[in-house]
Amino acid sequence: MTNSSWTAEYIKRTYGNDRVYVVHPPVNVEELSTLSYERGKIVLTISRIDLGKRVAEIPKIAKLVPEAEFYLVGATGPSSGPALRAIEEASRGLRNFHLETDVPRKRIIELTSQASIYLHPPFAEHFGFAIAEAAAAGLVPVVYRDGGGWTDIASRIDEELGYTSVEEAAHIVRSLLNDAERLKELSSKAREVAKGFSYERFKIKLNEVIKELAGSKATGSKAKS
Repeated sequence: MTNSSWTAEYIKRTYGNDRVYVVHPPVNVEELSTLSYERGKIVLTISRIDLGKRVAEIPKIAKLVPEAEFYLVGATGPSSGPALRAIEEASRGLRNFHLETDVPRKRIIELTSQASIYLHPPFAEHFGFAIAEAAAAGLVPVVYRDGGGWTDIASRIDEELGYTSVEEAAHIVRSLLNDAERLKELSSKAREVAKGFSYERFKIKLNEVIKELAGSKATGSKAKS
């Protein structure tokens, strides 16, 4: 079992086996789907603060969209030092970029209820839990055009939500913020897509896989008896 169709394709190619089942991780859709639709020109990013996540690209995008407020929120660890320094350098002089580290869940929910767009760093996630949560809350996800967050979440909302460069990401964010009707339409679509990641849907899919895998064994056991 894998957590996205993107991961599944890598496993199929690596092991030459097509018997791979996609079971998306459960997201707390019920809690997040009740958040308000009244949003501002706020762009939210939630990510571990690490160089590997390429979070220092977020302030570079913010610099190209001065009319919006960008919030980068994430947990830090022993390896966060280089990333924090890179973020500081990239955001020097910016008034529309805000970094908040190690904040409680309450603060994340507060920002999620205020933002219109979720911007994920240019990193290919196997699934993208933060992307799924943002979609469940009605934020329109702008995602790097690779990884499970793209194939299984953002691309299913709209094919134009994927980017490959800082400039392209900035263009998408600006065009969305300047089109209130489209933003509202995609917000509703994001919530619909995210319903497929509910805990109930996770249980149903997991049970389907278990039954299929156990089917031949169960039949064989019954025949022997």
